[in-house]
Amino acid sequence: MLQYRDRTTLNHGDLTTGVVTLTISNISLSDNGSYEVYLPKLKVTCLTHLTVALPLACLPSQPVEAVEGGSATLQCRLDPPIDLSSTTVEWNRGHTRYVHVYRSRRDDPDSQMLQYRDRTTLNHGDLTRGVLTLTISNVSLSNNGPYEVYLPQLGVRCSTHLTVVTKEQENQTKRNDSSTTSPPAGERNDASNREAGRAAIILTVLLILCVLVVLLVLKSGKIQGWMETLRGGKDRQTDGGE
Repeated sequence: MLQYRDRTTLNHGDLTTGVVTLTISNISLSDNGSYEVYLPKLKVTCLTHLTVALPLACLPSQPVEAVEGGSATLQCRLDPPIDLSSTTVEWNRGHTRYVHVYRSRRDDPDSQMLQYRDRTTLNHGDLTRGVLTLTISNVSLSNNGPYEVYLPQLGVRCSTHLTVVTKEQENQTKRNDSSTTSPPAGERNDASNREAGRAAIILTVLLILCVLVVLLVLKSGKIQGWMETLRGGKDRQTDGGE
């Protein structure tokens, strides 16, 4: 096969002792699988299996918290990322308690536990980026606990944790958060007093301005009266002179 050309070496020395030794160099994930050696003169067949394990790290997400009856999304990712669309994926709670199984490029609902059937969704699009995203719908308190995703062909495992809380617990948490973020009663009273003081000052200033305006108007009227009186006196003097 072209993919093995210049990559294989048969140990001729071992043949004299009845040992058939083949070395494959520069292996890749595509080399995973079963191999057979056949000796036609002796009509002898021998099978072996090669599993290629890459130096991968699986990085879990932070622990997930969901409300009873809602949805929860669990996620792990490979570093470096590789395409997992053709790789078997097993989300489980214990090695044989399957939550969701993906193999041969499709989901395998027959393998999962009954309590999770029709409630799990594996994001197939994320698999191409080395991301393992599982969404569980309508979660219940029995879904609390650790979850593991296992890639048997790569020998990689990754764990995360799901905590399911009741709606009452969520509401209590929100109330606690609200009371924590609100200022203490003493601070609220001080703030109210400061606001009242500012309002009193503003009202006083407005009253003073109103008084000043009234005084200006009155003074303006008096000045106008004086001016009219002066003009009337001058007119009388003019008439007398004539």
